[in-house]
Amino acid sequence: MKKILTAILALALCASVAVAASGCGCEKDKKTAKNTTSTSSGPGYKVEPTSPDFEEGAFGFYRLNDNEVKVTVYNGKDKKVEIPETANGAKVTVVGANLFQGSDIESVKLPASVTEIQQHAFASCQNLTEVNFPEGLKVIGENAFWNCKKLETIKLPASLKKIGWYAFSATGVKTLSLPESKTLSTLNNKLFFQCADLKEVTIPITITNIADDTFEQCADGMTIKAYTGSYAVSYAKSHKINLEEMPRS
Repeated sequence: MKKILTAILALALCASVAVAASGCGCEKDKKTAKNTTSTSSGPGYKVEPTSPDFEEGAFGFYRLNDNEVKVTVYNGKDKKVEIPETANGAKVTVVGANLFQGSDIESVKLPASVTEIQQHAFASCQNLTEVNFPEGLKVIGENAFWNCKKLETIKLPASLKKIGWYAFSATGVKTLSLPESKTLSTLNNKLFFQCADLKEVTIPITITNIADDTFEQCADGMTIKAYTGSYAVSYAKSHKINLEEMPRS
């Protein structure tokens, strides 16, 4: 009887080890989703399509609907890149996640049709020095331009609604003038984190919320320029950042 009980316990132990070793099946699920890339945007979880539905020129595109496409692949060798405004009769409205991440491109021209730049789209493009942000752009995703060390000039449009965490962290930006916008009121966490050359930031009265760590580890002596009575003035004072107060006209 003891031998039988011992055998049963041994079999039960083997079964439990096998179940533990197999895990939750997450890796299997990831491998099954061949047409997606998992991304995290702080609280929540988002899955973005990555594989193109068709190719045109040096780019691959994913259909969002009958009228819009997202560019998800770049197969070209040019370091000065121009993304087309249309592809296969549809407007190019989204620059896809991770599109140029880690590439050696030097400049990129975005079409007027683009409304969103997704997460990590240009992250760690060490040679990127120039990019235009078209009027009509609404969203810049998390880490979109993280670690673009040579990107010194950033001119953002008033059409923006959201700029994700770390979007411009560790870039080479030196001075920055944020647009007065009816749709953008928040500067997110670590937005300009470790921008070691950032000396001066002009913040409009339309910005009413700035995370504590938005400018963490920026240049020593960085100055915020803001209008009297604005949220940015109180933010600079409470965070002991140099302040140049400007009178309202």
